[in-house]
Amino acid sequence: MPDNQLLGPESTSGAPIVSVVMPSYQAAGHVRSALRALMVQETSVPYEVIVVDSSTDGTEQIVEQEFPRINLLHFPDRCRVGAARNIGVAAARGEVILFADSDTIPCATWVDQMYRAIREGGVDAVGGAMSNGTPWSVSGSIGFYLEFFRFVAYNGEPRAARFLVGGNSGFRREVLIGMPYANHSVGEDMMFSANLARNGQRLLFLPRASVVHMNRKGFRNVFGYQRKVGHGTLLYRSQDSPKMMRLLNSAPLLVFLIPFVVMPWIGISILRRSVTDFGRLMVILPGCFVANMVWAFGFHEALRLAARESRQGRRAWSSRL
Repeated sequence: MPDNQLLGPESTSGAPIVSVVMPSYQAAGHVRSALRALMVQETSVPYEVIVVDSSTDGTEQIVEQEFPRINLLHFPDRCRVGAARNIGVAAARGEVILFADSDTIPCATWVDQMYRAIREGGVDAVGGAMSNGTPWSVSGSIGFYLEFFRFVAYNGEPRAARFLVGGNSGFRREVLIGMPYANHSVGEDMMFSANLARNGQRLLFLPRASVVHMNRKGFRNVFGYQRKVGHGTLLYRSQDSPKMMRLLNSAPLLVFLIPFVVMPWIGISILRRSVTDFGRLMVILPGCFVANMVWAFGFHEALRLAARESRQGRRAWSSRL
């Protein structure tokens, strides 16, 4: 990206202080909203936006033609989210690197909040909050609450965190150098942030640095993705919760008891943040429970596949993520 294409006020050096990296795959339906929000951020910090795209649905042409000030890196073959993040980091010039997803719409002060929390808060990484972009959709809301209940937006003070959602996160550049994301599209963000926390890095959750998440809709899509998330859960839980994994490996059917624990946890977590979101959750609770059981099925399936491939000396199950 030429220096005169920086977004935000230009620095005397003509270089960005913040780099925003956006992985993109088949994003033609929503990438415009995401990029428009990033083009008009309210900040005094010079920043660049890098889109790492491997779509075949016209996303590349949208970015090229409608957003010429954005740095587009297009690849003909599918890049999983983890690989796309790593490519973006390698191309980034900023001292702070932020990640946004192509199906999110960052709030107007998102770049500024994320940057200042890292620079002034003395932390290594920050994660922002998620807001439900499809509150009218039952299926979309089910997927949103199951995936993002830890990160629901609320009007509160920053707090220490252990997990950061990949599509709304930021890091000091040196944290990312030499520590790549796993080459997966599910679970790679949880695994990465949990590794940072175990290594003693300071992580901070910013409840006001919110992005609106445009959720996938349709029960087949949502339930199918929950099964895939169940597979991805094995990735980071294998590292983050070894005692629990030893128990589940010895008795895999216990996985189907997890929704009976998780659903009350989700409800309490959301109630503490937003009464409105809690009320919406109560209306769609039966659907959430069914979807959570589908997640448990995916987790159980991953456990069985991993055990079988371990006996055979292979590890092909993770290549599906």
